Amino acid sequence: MMRRRLPALFAMLVSASLLLVACATQPGAGADATASAQPAELVLVAGASGRAGHFVVAQLRAQGAAFRPLTRSRADALERLGPAYADLDWVECDVRDPAQVATAMRGVTHVISVIGANQIGGPNSAEFVDYGGVKNLVDAALAAKVRHFVLLTAIGVTDPAHPFNKATKGALGWRLKGEDYLRASGIDYTIVRPGGLVNQPAGQQGLRIEQGDNWRPLLRSTLSREDLALVLIEALHNPAARRATFELVNDPAAAPGAWRAAFSGLRPDP
Repeated sequence: MMRRRLPALFAMLVSASLLLVACATQPGAGADATASAQPAELVLVAGASGRAGHFVVAQLRAQGAAFRPLTRSRADALERLGPAYADLDWVECDVRDPAQVATAMRGVTHVISVIGANQIGGPNSAEFVDYGGVKNLVDAALAAKVRHFVLLTAIGVTDPAHPFNKATKGALGWRLKGEDYLRASGIDYTIVRPGGLVNQPAGQQGLRIEQGDNWRPLLRSTLSREDLALVLIEALHNPAARRATFELVNDPAAAPGAWRAAFSGLRPDP
């Protein structure tokens, strides 16, 4: 009698084992565990070791945000910024190289680009950094399904007669091409055009937001890099900044912090 029951009992055990395996391998069973190990948001900061970029990094770190700082050389970054930035998970990436950018973009949900050329001519000029680098970042962001892309450019990019454009042999024109490439990509974006950047603490003055690139009245205006960092980060998630381009300068007549409410008046790009 026992011998006749053994095959049936064995079949039941096998069926139960198969059921357990099937439940363990259902879609999402392992994915949830993997997803929980990854941050819900990851901000890539391109140009993180630059004069504006390290303020963005400092603010993201202070806010407890998950971010990935990009630099062409970690050694050079630490030499400039000092040991306070040594604990960051720097990713070395040349934004002029599409393959490197694509690798750096993996897992990223948001982008802040504060890259900028440091030469008037040659491979580090605006043509290859402010346009070519932005193009590579946008292409990689599109492939990675990035949710929002915040791009730093400059006041006066639309006017070839701008003094800076003349002095740099058309650098602002290349920045405008980068703006246009981002606008045409289909990614949600914000483009910020600051005045002359200075190293002053945030909140010392109010901020003025303009649209239309009427740069002449703002030519001598300045902007704290730390204030700029706060605005760039705010633009990542503020719905009023979606698909908007605006100019930004300090305004002694405005109350510090009032710029957050001013976001509600932004007009989206046509």
